[in-house]
Amino acid sequence: MNPSVDTLLDEAQRHFQAGRLEEAARILRDVVDKYPTNGDAIEGLAYIAASRNEVELAADYFDLAIAHLPSELERLHNAAGANQAAGRHKRANELLLQCLQLAPNDLAILNAAGMSFSELGEHERALQVLARAGELSPRTWQIHYNIGRSLGFLGRFDEEIAAYRRAIELKPNSAIVYVNLGVALRDQHRFDEALRVFKKAIEIDPNHAGARTNRSHTNLLLGHYEHGWREYEWRWRDGGMRHDFGDNLWLGDKPIEGKTLLVHSEQGFGDTLQFVRYVAWLADKGARVVLRVQDPLLPLIQGFPGADVVIGTHHSVPAFDYHCPLMSLPHALKAHARPIPADSYLFADPALRVQWQARLGDAGVRPRIGVAWSGSRTHANDRRFRSVMLAEWASLFEVDAQFVSLVKDVREHDRETLGSLTALHDVSDALDTFADTAGLMAELDLVICIDTAVAHLAGALGKPVWVLLPYSPDWRWLLNRTDSPWYPSARLFRQPTRGDWTSVIAAARLALDEFVRQFHQQRS
Repeated sequence: MNPSVDTLLDEAQRHFQAGRLEEAARILRDVVDKYPTNGDAIEGLAYIAASRNEVELAADYFDLAIAHLPSELERLHNAAGANQAAGRHKRANELLLQCLQLAPNDLAILNAAGMSFSELGEHERALQVLARAGELSPRTWQIHYNIGRSLGFLGRFDEEIAAYRRAIELKPNSAIVYVNLGVALRDQHRFDEALRVFKKAIEIDPNHAGARTNRSHTNLLLGHYEHGWREYEWRWRDGGMRHDFGDNLWLGDKPIEGKTLLVHSEQGFGDTLQFVRYVAWLADKGARVVLRVQDPLLPLIQGFPGADVVIGTHHSVPAFDYHCPLMSLPHALKAHARPIPADSYLFADPALRVQWQARLGDAGVRPRIGVAWSGSRTHANDRRFRSVMLAEWASLFEVDAQFVSLVKDVREHDRETLGSLTALHDVSDALDTFADTAGLMAELDLVICIDTAVAHLAGALGKPVWVLLPYSPDWRWLLNRTDSPWYPSARLFRQPTRGDWTSVIAAARLALDEFVRQFHQQRS
């Protein structure tokens, strides 16, 4: 006699409670095979997947289960949590809003809804939900912490700092709150306070990677390179980065003469373009260097001095004795004790230059200026701090010059503007690799851009480049200067206050008028 479904579900429950997950899963799968709409069995598989940290599978099962089971609060809340864990915040919020209809004053649900709204970029709605939670439980530190995050995204920075300080009053030993407070203070250029706050976070938790990494960024921004490079190694423990090259890491602590050293790219294109300069220093160490870079950079960096072999990410990695991430080279080579190698170190392919000469037409009548007003969409701070809408650059295109877009991936909101600007030529169809962009840059008189890979490519080529920077720039651009020790050909235009691109564009326009005047004067 076949056991009943209830008997099988009870047996699966006993296996689950005893930690025998595979036995429980087998029974539940058999039930679902026979009865595909049995929500209890499906929900059981969801709990098993969640126990195994199979977050996407758990979310799938929970969503399927609630289609066949009553919409009870706990069930909806669990399904929402699974979708949050899987990064499906739109679906999570749909479920959380259903939960709030059943329990409008549930703190856990309000807090979770606020977090998902924040992940979706709906920071005003996040703040509204979290403020309601704060009214219900004013002494819950996590709520004030999350309110602070939402206020920061909304640009309400003083209130953001106050929310973090209130969270610290309620939870004095929470390292993560100190980290966020430190970042908020740093972004207001209150650097001494920020460093003290990061120090406090590290006193609470000496192994807090976020505190260490953000302190390193602050020291690098201030030009304190020795301490900054050393602590920058904590980035690998911060949860957002990884590599697959094992533990045989070289950080300058072992002789590498006669050894094969794999030097590999680790972050964005601009990072590779900036730090590849240090590969040449490895020749003095007597190592055989295999340099691994992102595929779009490979044609440009082939044959780089100091590298015996240059491969792309699509290539198989040859045998090596040690490896070193590209951005660890300054620490490994003790670069703080020597001047930054700032001469031009990348060069355009002559054949590609000829192709661009043919496409651009006769040179010398008007200056040729390349522009890049936006960068990678995936950059963590792109939307908040880096990219600008093309329409905001309109005044630059009024000068007597030939403008060329260096943006490969044009945003939807910029396409109409790009089509309406007769002075700006879109050549994105021919920018397949960075070698193509380098060939084009070699035929330009000036590059104007935000902080993106274009800036690093122009600087590495020695091309005059104007970089438009936010009030709180990335650490590599330092502070309070219009030049860069990394790129002698660069001129920096900085926001005087947070979010003020208008002043930056106005300053660049004045400088551009003078640049064009001198260009014509030199050719008259």
